[in-house]
Amino acid sequence: MYQASHSKIKKVKALVAQQGGWRNIFEHFSGLKAAIDKYPAQTPCPKTGDGSTVFRLVNGWEQTGQAFHNYVGKLTDGLNVIAFYRNCSIKEAADEVLQITGGDYQAISYREVSAQLSREQQQKSEYCSKEKKEQRLKSLQRVYHEAIPAYKSEIAMNYLRCRGLTLTSEEVRKFSSTLGFHPGLKYYCSDKKQVIGTYPALLGIFKSKDGSNLTIHRIYLKPDGSGKADVSNPKKLMSPPGYMGGGSFQLGEPLPLRCGGKYIGVTEGIETALALFNANGLPCWSLYSDTVLALFEPDSDITHVGIWSEKEPSGAGLTSANKLMKRLSEIGVKCHIYYPDFLNAEKEDWLDVFNSNPSLIHGYTAR
Repeated sequence: MYQASHSKIKKVKALVAQQGGWRNIFEHFSGLKAAIDKYPAQTPCPKTGDGSTVFRLVNGWEQTGQAFHNYVGKLTDGLNVIAFYRNCSIKEAADEVLQITGGDYQAISYREVSAQLSREQQQKSEYCSKEKKEQRLKSLQRVYHEAIPAYKSEIAMNYLRCRGLTLTSEEVRKFSSTLGFHPGLKYYCSDKKQVIGTYPALLGIFKSKDGSNLTIHRIYLKPDGSGKADVSNPKKLMSPPGYMGGGSFQLGEPLPLRCGGKYIGVTEGIETALALFNANGLPCWSLYSDTVLALFEPDSDITHVGIWSEKEPSGAGLTSANKLMKRLSEIGVKCHIYYPDFLNAEKEDWLDVFNSNPSLIHGYTAR
């Protein structure tokens, strides 16, 4: 069905091209300007600042505005980027662009609109180039093949103990397909733009929604595992060669229920998921961040999902938990959100609760 706003949106994009492209627009937004300054490198999420290799502008972005976000997916044009950044509709993003340009979109001709649509079509791309994908896979395979299961490493087990967990080596052995250990990974400091040392690392194997290994999360450790390494960002995700949405760190197998179907718990961090298993013995999959949490896609035999949210001033964790519950409930999955609010603190996760009082973390009753 034809809508007048569609024509306006197309003309706004053509107007941007007429006035020099998306660079002139994105520079008005601090998070996007940081991505411009570091292009073609990946940057933290421009909206939240999370991560270090989360967001990138795609080749040809000055003409199309196209970008890619590891947890959101492809942002197909500049208006989609701004709508994501501002958390607004495409129409509202178009209105903001018009305020920046000060131009008259109604003066844009049909020919100019057609030319812009043609440019966008030509710039459509995959998650990353074939060369980049091969490079990332090679790096991932090297780390994977040099690693050992975490339960075999005293350094890794010592780190888990220093985080307050009381899991035995036999319990951690159950997660050998997900938890690994590397004796010495080079640490690249983004601020100094150089390698500043080599550290042992606890590894998490992130699987895509089809169950195949996708990428690796690294927690750089002190030599004896008594804490995280003294570096600016001890937690780093290796650049994935594909989309992370729907995937997870799978810590345990879904639990068969007496009422039929299966249960799985989900949360953000790996250590939080381990704390929940430590407390009640139930499997819990880590989804890396609140954004990926909202994108979780359970297998068809999972009928019950426990969503273990985090408490934080922004409310992002609870917002994502509610988004996930709404989406899964619409397809018949029974969900329950668990919110940590026991410690009178602005920030609180279930690892904090576990370290304070494990008895506050209850098991799951199928509803």
